[in-house]
Amino acid sequence: MKQRSMRILIPAFLIPLGLCIVASLLIWIFAPANDAAGESSNNDSTLSVAPTTAPVSALSEAPGNGLSDEQARIDLYKRVGPAVVSIDTEVTGEGSEAATGEALGSGFLVDDQGHIATNNHVIEGATRIFVTFADGRQVPATLRGTDEDNDIAVIKVDAAAVSKIAPMVFGNSREVQVGQDTIAIGNPFGLQNTMTLGIVSAVEGRSLPGRTLANGGQFRISRIIQTDAAINPGNSGGPLLNSKGEVIGINTAIRVSDPTAAPAFAGVGYAVPANTVKVIVEDLIKTGKHDSAYLGVSMLTISAQLAQELKLPVSQGALVTNVVVDGPADQAGIRLGTTSIEVDGAALIIDSDIVTAFNGETIRSSDDLIAHINDSRVGDKVILTIIRGDEEQTIEVTLGARP
Repeated sequence: MKQRSMRILIPAFLIPLGLCIVASLLIWIFAPANDAAGESSNNDSTLSVAPTTAPVSALSEAPGNGLSDEQARIDLYKRVGPAVVSIDTEVTGEGSEAATGEALGSGFLVDDQGHIATNNHVIEGATRIFVTFADGRQVPATLRGTDEDNDIAVIKVDAAAVSKIAPMVFGNSREVQVGQDTIAIGNPFGLQNTMTLGIVSAVEGRSLPGRTLANGGQFRISRIIQTDAAINPGNSGGPLLNSKGEVIGINTAIRVSDPTAAPAFAGVGYAVPANTVKVIVEDLIKTGKHDSAYLGVSMLTISAQLAQELKLPVSQGALVTNVVVDGPADQAGIRLGTTSIEVDGAALIIDSDIVTAFNGETIRSSDDLIAHINDSRVGDKVILTIIRGDEEQTIEVTLGARP
């Protein structure tokens, strides 16, 4: 019996991976991964967003005119389906009575060198990895690199195995809007290359919690795409597509009301946004690792109601509530205020800098700012527009590496 990998959410929190295995009726035992980077691949390959002649920036060149009719869906599936793969892994437990089992997830081809993107939790603890293509061929794969924070991994098969398959096209997840069509292709319950349809249910204010940081804060994957396209165990690591067939996210988690029952889709699925995925996948292909960018602040989203109650000068943005000493923001001159009020028994500083734009793009919330940082790289120089008192200023910040 195979395990079907899928992160599962219950209303209050994200279930740790170990509990996911139990809650999902996955009977085999997982163990920590022993191989951090697997093989030494060709680091000169370029992440494709189309067949190998297309550059990574050619997001608008993906074919397709939307899901105008049934035939359009059929054509889309025929065009992009071959790039979606099933990922089988062998996992071995620890100790003298270690059990060996199997896990199953999904992935998709991102370039002509054989690199395949998936979720970290799909391959975590794997001692052997196999990829099965839509035509039934099964080939071994090696682990190129992982980013546990964002639940992204890259594995690699021999380039000859994908010579006749067009890589997936990455879309711009910042352009995703509520109500637009979504398509999930993957291997739910081991049913290979299953396609389901839905819409984008939400993008604003959706995030997934991750590890606790050294400064006591918690890492979050921001601007997670919520969809009602059916996603089930086995879909993890597969693509969430728009109506052009572009990847707008990697299917990562579902929400269930009863974590003790067998996981079943309840109309709420989550995908890590493509813009975040692209940065991570490119880094994993090149170096086998990804260092997340870091600003070094804590923030509070400004709503119109909050702005009115606190008499703030703007009605949207991210109010700085803490600045890490000697962090990138501190070194650039981002200031914490001195005037505080008590909210629910805690002090809230209300006259700190307010971030309203990132490289000229409007920041409506702290989630917006976090998403921009997640889509950036360590060492990037970015321009923050801030409100200090009643004045608007711009500050250049060199992003650091998250501790």
